[in-house]
Amino acid sequence: MGFCTLSKDYEQGAVLLDKSFVVNYLPECDELSLKVYLLGLSFCANPPASENSIEFICDTLAVTSEEVEGAFGRLADLGLVNITSYSPFSVSYKNIKSAYARHYKKDKYADFNSQLEALFPSVAFNNINQYTVYYDFIEETKIKPETLITIARYCVNLKGEKIKANYILAVAKNWLDEGVRTLADVDEKIRQLETTNEAIRLICKAVGKKSEVDLEDKNLYLKWTGSWGFNLDAILFAGKSLKNKGGFARLDSLLDEFYRNQAMSVQEMENYLANKQAIYKLAYNVNKTLGLYYENVEYIVEKYINNWIGRGFDESAILLIAEYCLDNSIRTLEGMNKRVIKFYNEGCVNVQSINEYLAQLMQRDMAIKKIIELTGYSRNVCAGDRDMYKVWTQMWNFDYDVIEYGASLCQGKPLSALNNLLAKWKNNGVMTIEQAKANGAFVNNTQSQAPTYTKEQLSAYFYSLDELDDIEV
Repeated sequence: MGFCTLSKDYEQGAVLLDKSFVVNYLPECDELSLKVYLLGLSFCANPPASENSIEFICDTLAVTSEEVEGAFGRLADLGLVNITSYSPFSVSYKNIKSAYARHYKKDKYADFNSQLEALFPSVAFNNINQYTVYYDFIEETKIKPETLITIARYCVNLKGEKIKANYILAVAKNWLDEGVRTLADVDEKIRQLETTNEAIRLICKAVGKKSEVDLEDKNLYLKWTGSWGFNLDAILFAGKSLKNKGGFARLDSLLDEFYRNQAMSVQEMENYLANKQAIYKLAYNVNKTLGLYYENVEYIVEKYINNWIGRGFDESAILLIAEYCLDNSIRTLEGMNKRVIKFYNEGCVNVQSINEYLAQLMQRDMAIKKIIELTGYSRNVCAGDRDMYKVWTQMWNFDYDVIEYGASLCQGKPLSALNNLLAKWKNNGVMTIEQAKANGAFVNNTQSQAPTYTKEQLSAYFYSLDELDDIEV
């Protein structure tokens, strides 16, 4: 095998000089390195075995083997070739595109390298990858090298020289995501972190953390106080409630729970924790009423129970709605939630107001049924009847006695005939019973005292909530 070969990722076939070589590498190649590179590259295409040797290059260019090896060394520094062996000397040509992805122009990061090495005086920088991992990050994020050095210095001061590059770059990425890009931004971020030391010490004591404070702890504190808006007293209260279990991770989870449930002050946290047990019991009872079983009701509490309580429903009202759902074969929490929202939109959040509203629905249907009977029919009330009744009472503003009188004039005819009659009256300005009487005798409508209903009777009208998006009683 000749001493010049193509690496596995190099495109096989005729050897062409890639444009990226001319643009990105040619300016940095000295004359001998360029000649050596091109000669070696020609060997890799269809090389006669007699030509593919370092001796042939020496004879062709009239140089020594040491000069050829030195030229290949410079090409390796540029990332164009790999020196696969020194004895015997052999090289492997790299794919131009992949080579350039990892290549950085000579001296571009000389100052950065010096500052990076100064941060790690006891670390031997003998591998180019120790630098290029930082170069790649700089090129990709467009962060200033001096800004990255400042972040690295802070990380080293915090965790020591044993810190790895991936930790420094993870910190830098998080800060970039927060909008920290310039030196001034970094200085302000570090100032914020340093001012948290005493607060962090108190929190560590509250949660029983004995290990050293790290950057993650400080970032969590900034999130709690900045993004979420908790004060130190509230954080310390939450920490003490953990009873030395879980550390900062568990505290973060608890504060997230408080934040989602709008318990931001110490008093609100105390109330939330005191009510939490009762809320979980309510969730179990709702599930039991509906015939459901969930081993863990945390999701149900968060999605449904807390929202219902937050809207002002008390425990008795929630359980009553669950009972009505069961009576009407509604056995899902989402189905119950739709009814809860409808009651809320009507301002019914306790047992009395819910039952009064259902009673109004019953009275409305009884009034509509009486109108139907006055036309000579006997049937149940349907959604279309309720729609017409809404138009007559709410849009056309007829009093019930006028509608009832009109029904008495439409005996033997469908309800649509009454609708036509009322429409004519409205168009002719006939709106009162006195005006309507000119067309016939009025059927007496004696007002009676509002009746009372049993829970079973009210439950029978619970189903009609599905038809109430635009219906008022």
